[in-house]
Amino acid sequence: MSGILNMLVAGGGGPFTFTISSNQTNANLRTLAVNAGWDEDIEVKATIDSGVYISSNATGTPALTISGSFPNDVTLINNGFIVGRGGNGGAGGIGAIGSNGAAGGLALSVSTAVSIDNTSGTIGGGGGGGGGGGGFLWNSQTYTGGGGGGGRSSLTNSSGGAATAGTGSPTTAAVAGSAGTSSSEGSGGTGAATNTGYGTSTGGTGGDGGGWGAAGSSGATSSGVGATYYAGGSGGAAGGAVTGNSNITWIATGTRLGAIS
Repeated sequence: MSGILNMLVAGGGGPFTFTISSNQTNANLRTLAVNAGWDEDIEVKATIDSGVYISSNATGTPALTISGSFPNDVTLINNGFIVGRGGNGGAGGIGAIGSNGAAGGLALSVSTAVSIDNTSGTIGGGGGGGGGGGGFLWNSQTYTGGGGGGGRSSLTNSSGGAATAGTGSPTTAAVAGSAGTSSSEGSGGTGAATNTGYGTSTGGTGGDGGGWGAAGSSGATSSGVGATYYAGGSGGAAGGAVTGNSNITWIATGTRLGAIS
């Protein structure tokens, strides 16, 4: 299995046991078991190694799906990370309202009976993206708010929101939000600033992305004197930790970040 899966079939009619020892993307537990040599009949016991990520490359796709037929029971022992992709940050408004951050993705989808021991593991939805900062309009010229930060993500980073320049010439340019990674959520960027006829005006700062299982922050409203100011975008919703919870017997819940439904 190219070093991805180490398998052992226990003697005496015991379960088929295998270890997921390297990172997987958009994984299906039944497919992993079959690829490791399971006969599609006997009991399955799967272990995710410490430090291994089961992740997703799209917010619309769960990091791990447990579905299909396991005729004689299945147990998952998670010592690693099952985490959804973070939502992208919203773009800063260009003389307008900032864009909303995107919602984070789901970690675990279950539609068949399974026992899960999450004593040493983490199951977390992707963080929501931060909202873009509000721009402002002065003397028919547009100025941009800061980009929102990407939500904390799986191994596929979420992107920070853009801060594309407006038509005006700022004294300080707007800054894009930073990406969300598996180790941290992204930060919102600062908005453009310029001297208007009545003082300094500043675009709103983008909202920070949310951590695993947390919503992103909203972008700030632009501010100053003498211009037209706009609100920031809303932060994206958090990705869920688990759907199909009624199918799960929890041996240990461990760390679960995000909604359980």
